[in-house]
Amino acid sequence: MTTLADYCELTMGQAPKGTTYNTMAAGLPLIAGASDLGQIYPAPSRWTSAPTQICQADDIILCIRATIGDRNWADRTYCLGRGVAGLRAKPGRIERRYLWHWLAAATPRLMHAARGATFLQVSRHAIESLPCSPPDSLPEQRRIADILDKVDAIRRQRKEAMALTENLIRAVFLEIFGDPVTNPKGWDTRPLSRLGRMTTGNTPSRAVEAYFGNDIEWIKSDNINTPSHYLTRATEGLSAKGRAIGRVVPAGSSLVTCIAGSPQCIGNVALADRDVAFNQQINAITPQPGVDHRFLYALLLVGKRLVQAASTNSMKGMVSKGRLEKIQVPAPPQDVQREFGAVFERLLGMSQRQEAALLESELLFASTTQRLFAREVIA
Repeated sequence: MTTLADYCELTMGQAPKGTTYNTMAAGLPLIAGASDLGQIYPAPSRWTSAPTQICQADDIILCIRATIGDRNWADRTYCLGRGVAGLRAKPGRIERRYLWHWLAAATPRLMHAARGATFLQVSRHAIESLPCSPPDSLPEQRRIADILDKVDAIRRQRKEAMALTENLIRAVFLEIFGDPVTNPKGWDTRPLSRLGRMTTGNTPSRAVEAYFGNDIEWIKSDNINTPSHYLTRATEGLSAKGRAIGRVVPAGSSLVTCIAGSPQCIGNVALADRDVAFNQQINAITPQPGVDHRFLYALLLVGKRLVQAASTNSMKGMVSKGRLEKIQVPAPPQDVQREFGAVFERLLGMSQRQEAALLESELLFASTTQRLFAREVIA
């Protein structure tokens, strides 16, 4: 059986010396890992004046360390750091767009081959030895790539539509209320506790099995990082006994991540559309009487920097309940809050329909890829 090495040339990245890094566009742009990738082409933030390994335009840049399998097209010459590799299709052997889609289908095998205690990494041998047997006919490879390009285009368009709706929600909020951080419209400000009642979550002891069950969902920070604005479904629940000692808030509350592994995750927020319990990394804010829950959620979403500014800024950012309560926020009149809430509901409905369409396109792309690459047995 032929392997990937028969069809492409592989360049393993190598980190340049740190003293050669710069942000002044001197030398070649550096692709160190997944953080330097964009949607299709790289989005580097650093350059190096002493590049080590490089790739050329039309090569595929593949993540091989920590994040495995993410990829971009090279639109110019780049320096490859240790977190990526460059793949160049061999002319006459494989259509480069076919290789692009083949690598996506081969990602599970790449991940299985990864090794490492701190960061998983895929070796040169593991990549080059992947079984690969594309159709001998280049026109047939192009036909397959054309099909997948079209299905992938549908998926990308739906992602872009979701992003536009998300931006529209923020834009409407800013148009009506202005930036919550600078309050350019001069609304009266109040401590956040005047707009919502604060509840800090807790974690029942796992030593008492009776605390865990199916009486109520037990939300964690992972359930807050969602583009749908609502909490995702929890994988664990509490029993009636656990519910009695846990912290439960009603639908309409906003749940905010206040303890996180990185400061960037502080202030992530999602709406509860059902009663939930939650862990100690989260604070819930239940609207006070007369405060529109949709306005309060959007205020926290758009004003995430307000919450982050209250963080201790440690390696694991943290915002205490006391500091959260004291954050000064705009408090516009109730009728203006309700006006925004009505617009928000319409946009949220649009976003949910787009999310369902995106899921459908993801499933279509996955099933099409599996069918077209089934002969290679790479899944």
